[in-house]
Amino acid sequence: MSPKQTQALPAAFPPIAELARALRSGETTSAALTRECLNRIAAHDGHFHSFIEVYAAEARAAAAQADQEIAAGRWRGPLHGIPVALKDLIDVQGRPTTAGSPLLQANVAREDAEIVKRIRAAGGIVIGKTHMVQFALGAWGTNAHMGTPRNPAGSADDTLVPGGSSSGSAVAVAAHLVPWAVGSDTGGSVRVPAAFCAIVGFKPTIDALPRKGVYALSDTLDSLGVLVSSVDDALQCALGLHLDVAASEPAGRRIGVLADDELAPLEPAVAQCLARNLRALESAGFTLVPFKFPAALAAFKAATNAIMIAEGAAVNDRFLDDPALPIDPSVRPRLIDARSTTVVEYLKARETALGWQQQFAQEMARLELGAIAMPVTAAPAPRIEDVDHNLAPVHFTRPVNLLALCGISVPAGEDERGRPIGLQLVGPAGQDFALLDVAAQVEAVLCASLDATPIGA
Repeated sequence: MSPKQTQALPAAFPPIAELARALRSGETTSAALTRECLNRIAAHDGHFHSFIEVYAAEARAAAAQADQEIAAGRWRGPLHGIPVALKDLIDVQGRPTTAGSPLLQANVAREDAEIVKRIRAAGGIVIGKTHMVQFALGAWGTNAHMGTPRNPAGSADDTLVPGGSSSGSAVAVAAHLVPWAVGSDTGGSVRVPAAFCAIVGFKPTIDALPRKGVYALSDTLDSLGVLVSSVDDALQCALGLHLDVAASEPAGRRIGVLADDELAPLEPAVAQCLARNLRALESAGFTLVPFKFPAALAAFKAATNAIMIAEGAAVNDRFLDDPALPIDPSVRPRLIDARSTTVVEYLKARETALGWQQQFAQEMARLELGAIAMPVTAAPAPRIEDVDHNLAPVHFTRPVNLLALCGISVPAGEDERGRPIGLQLVGPAGQDFALLDVAAQVEAVLCASLDATPIGA
């Protein structure tokens, strides 16, 4: 069993599909569900620090409207009447969008972001904004100026990083304060916090969810994604938000796996967990096929940084020259260094990425794979005081963004200290629903295979 948790959590919410059924049948109401979320936030978020702002009055009004519509038979879909939290780089009309920075506290949105319009059209209840890493540039989840959300996982003796940059969105779901949340993912910023917090993080194909009205880190690599409690919850969100991808056939049961030399950075607990996961999948009838990315995973760092950090520096350049401005010490140096990226380096990185994308797609098709199974991070979440900001935990996640793929993190086990470990599944661009189908099958196998003995005990 896991060591004692840092704080007793509220009960988990029912699955989104079950909430939708109960709302539609009249067994519960959006007003009651919204009130429950607000009560949980009020009672527990002083400890977890996941929300930067809560829109209580607006949420209650939206819930009342949802109840009227549902009662009148105007059902909008699986998200109708269900509260959601938004990462604070997403514009909500009349509210500040801080992107995790005190420098942007006066950055009041003139209109809703397109994703918020889509959520409202689906009948979702926007309940508030969540904390994040400053400018979305960091995967550990820390924020020196606006505070770091507290990971619900781990033991009473550990204060673990939540993962980032969608730190508050992950914690809000993992602490059972809301049923689902929206984050963004440029190099792992949905999947890493999902793995660290023992929830599901789904990064769709780039632009499967609209990005207009979202404070950018990298226009080339940014994706919006969702943080939820299960793969089926991710599917309900994908259906309710009408992902901009075509319907896809089931992907089959052939899964690519990496060679041992590509798994060398893994800590023993993660390596043991991965091996156990793959054995369980093989026993359940999946065919495991050796797979190689177009380049060694370590090679993705330079190309990704040449694009991501350079574009992030362009967005935030106006803040960088005044050392007195409150910029996180783990963020400022990376943005300043990016100013030295040349146009030639930037364009070559873009060209390299395009070539690798084509090679990846061809190899997936040749091997007839439905997904690639690989780690999310090389190690479980460290304690906040042990973080090394020079070593971002994105070795296994950044290739998904550079190759314009879709990816999902599912809980896969935990180590002897109760620290969660995730398994990442990666699919071709545009094959989001096929990936979710594979992920649901994998999730079922992993849930059945997990026992009370932690990895590494």
